[in-house]
Amino acid sequence: MTDVWLWLPILALVGAGLTAMVLTLTVDWRITFAALALQYIFAAILLNQAVAWQVAAVEAIVGILVVIILTLTGRQSNFGRTASSPVVQLPGQLARIGPIEFQTNLPFRLVAILLAAVITWFMVVVGDYAVPGLPLALNLAGVWLIILGLFGLGFTDEPMNAGSALLTVITGFEMIYAPLEPSLLVVALLAVVNFAVALAASYLALLRFAERELAE
Repeated sequence: MTDVWLWLPILALVGAGLTAMVLTLTVDWRITFAALALQYIFAAILLNQAVAWQVAAVEAIVGILVVIILTLTGRQSNFGRTASSPVVQLPGQLARIGPIEFQTNLPFRLVAILLAAVITWFMVVVGDYAVPGLPLALNLAGVWLIILGLFGLGFTDEPMNAGSALLTVITGFEMIYAPLEPSLLVVALLAVVNFAVALAASYLALLRFAERELAE
């Protein structure tokens, strides 16, 4: 059991990193929502190293509620698909690998992930930009999520995918800032921001879906 607790932060770090990569690569809402839910859980596990478990639990609960909001919106809008189109409607063409949909700029996104990894490593490990007093795993995960989230925002103008990218940025910020200011007020404000982004992304996604349905 002791070995499990020792390895848990490492597994959570790897999990958070992989979920951010999935969010950067795929445009399929169903996969995006699953990755986002796992990302919140991994973030809560990592936060538990530096804050009270109650704060980490709030992070996980808020994340699950955010994903529920997005999933309900996805069900109402057929997960971004119209009746006449079986794939998500996005600018540019889509590539399909098995049941998973990617944009055709997939190689560019892979290069962006590699660049994000290099930037994260140099900022946290090589450079002197890590936040003092934070565990290395929190520093790495926080910077990694922020960078990939910003890249994700630059890759799409589709509301749901852009909202997921912005939520990733906020999660990365929480992982760095929450241990420094673990007050209930800060936790509540960050929760409000998460809900606001989820509701805004849901509203814009439904609006775009309705416009496409009317156009057809």
